Amino acid sequence: MVNRTLPALMALVISQLVYAEEPADMTDPMSVYTGGEIVAGNKGLGATFQFGISKGDWGALGKLEAKNNFENYRVRFFTPNKKTGTGLFIDAGHDFSVDGLTSNYATVGVMQVFPLSDKVKLYSALTYGKSWEANDQFRETRIISSVNYFKYDFAEKFFLQIAPQYSYGLDGEETRRFSAEFQIGYKVDQDNVVVITGDSDNNAWITYRARF
Repeated sequence: MVNRTLPALMALVISQLVYAEEPADMTDPMSVYTGGEIVAGNKGLGATFQFGISKGDWGALGKLEAKNNFENYRVRFFTPNKKTGTGLFIDAGHDFSVDGLTSNYATVGVMQVFPLSDKVKLYSALTYGKSWEANDQFRETRIISSVNYFKYDFAEKFFLQIAPQYSYGLDGEETRRFSAEFQIGYKVDQDNVVVITGDSDNNAWITYRARF
């Protein structure tokens, strides 16, 4: 009896290991995991911490980001669905890196992933919210924004990502702004990533990303 039971148990354990869920790809804009980042660039130092949980097809992610020598803060809450490729999120920021100004924003949005090929994916997001200045130095403005992330895994450990964004003000301050970010990243392993980023405002920074 023992001789028959032991091989059966070993087969069950092995099958569970083989079919165990792979860790989330840390380079995917919709991935959910717990980890952090250290950032250094021409505007100073920064850091990020995020906490993620997954159950079935749904995930939940909370993220706190600080940059520009910890004078710019951003908070995000994101709930993606792996089956549909759709995510809902809340995004808010507080920035006092410019002398005499304390700007804020808060938005809600939806993101959808579109696989274009085995190596190329498009992540499209649409947000609605408002921006304001703490001391009313500019008018409160309702804003709609469109953001698209084009991600290309051109090698086993390397990827490129381009993220153009357009913001349109519905009232308040006249807002018609286009910006873009460009990234090249290296996947050290499944728990560590290094990313170099530049943007259309002539800023550049390097990010080390780790899973906890």
